[in-house]
Amino acid sequence: MGGLTAGGANLVQGSRIYIGPESLPEFVSAVSKSGCSVVESIGEAQGVIWFGRDPTPLVGVIPPGVDWLQIPDAGVERWVNAGFLDLDLVMTSAGGVYGQQVAEHALALILACAHRLATFARATSWAPHDAEVVGVFGLTVAVVGSGGIGLALVKMLKPLGCRVLLVNRSGTKVPEADETFIFGELDNILPEVDILVLAAPSTDETIGMINLRTLQLMRPSAMLVNVARGNLIVTADLLVALEQGLLSSVGLDVTDPEPLPDGHPLFGHPRVLVTPHVANPPARKRSSFAKHVSANCELFRTGKRLNCIVERGRGY
Repeated sequence: MGGLTAGGANLVQGSRIYIGPESLPEFVSAVSKSGCSVVESIGEAQGVIWFGRDPTPLVGVIPPGVDWLQIPDAGVERWVNAGFLDLDLVMTSAGGVYGQQVAEHALALILACAHRLATFARATSWAPHDAEVVGVFGLTVAVVGSGGIGLALVKMLKPLGCRVLLVNRSGTKVPEADETFIFGELDNILPEVDILVLAAPSTDETIGMINLRTLQLMRPSAMLVNVARGNLIVTADLLVALEQGLLSSVGLDVTDPEPLPDGHPLFGHPRVLVTPHVANPPARKRSSFAKHVSANCELFRTGKRLNCIVERGRGY
C-alpha cells in the first residue's frame, strides 16, 4: 500500500504495466527504466499506459485488477465523456507535459498574427498592402489558462516586452505575469487586450467562452489565438465577428468542428491562419510522454502519489 489517489484513498502498489494500443519502443523503455515490467495482456496489468487518441477501444475492457490508467492527453474531455472517471481506478492525464512545445506554437501564431502573415503569405503579386503590422512589443496579451502551456507561454512573452495578463480558474498568481484574474473577470479585461490566447482546458466553464458577445467587447485591432480546444470558441460567432471587422487577425491550431471540413470559410480567410492541430508534433509528443510515463511508473511502483491525477470534481 502506498500513495494517494485523487480521493485520498491508498493506491495499491504495483509494477505490471500494459501499453496500448501499441507497445511503442520508447514507452517500453520508459516503463522498464522505472523498474516496472511490461505485460502483454491487459488482464495481467495493474497499470495501463494508453497512447491512442480514441478511448473507445478501452471502454468496457479494463479489468478490475487495474488500479491506474495513464492517458496521453492534457485535455481529458473525451475520457470523461466515455465514463473513465466512473471506474474504480486512478486516471492520470498528460497535463503540462506538452506545455513547452505547444507554447512555442502559440508564440509562432502570436507573431504570425501581429505580423499579418495570414494576409501577406497569400499574396499573389508584389504590391503594397494596407494590413498594418504591429509587432508584439508593448502589447497587452491575455493568456487564458495557467496549465503547462499557459505558464510556458507567459515566460516566453515577457522578454518580448509584452504586458501579460493571466486568466485562470482559481486566480492563483504567477510571478511572471503582470496581473492575474479569474475566468469570471475576463469580460472586464477584454476591452484592453491586444492579443487573447486560449490555453485552457475544455470544461463546462470554458466551452463557448469566446462568442459574439465577448468578441464585441474586444478592440477591432485585437487578435485571437487558440491552441487549447476548438470548442472554447463558438465558430459561427467568430465568422460573424470577422465579417463585422471585430478582429484584425486570428490564429487557430484547434477548431470546432475538428477536423475542419474542406472548404470551410475559416480556410483561406484573409485574416485567419489555421494550422491543423500540429502544435504538438508526433515525435516530440512521444518523447515528452515517455518521460512522463517513466516518472509516473516509478511513483506507482513505489506507492507514491502520481503526477497529473484527474480530479473528479473538476473534470481535469
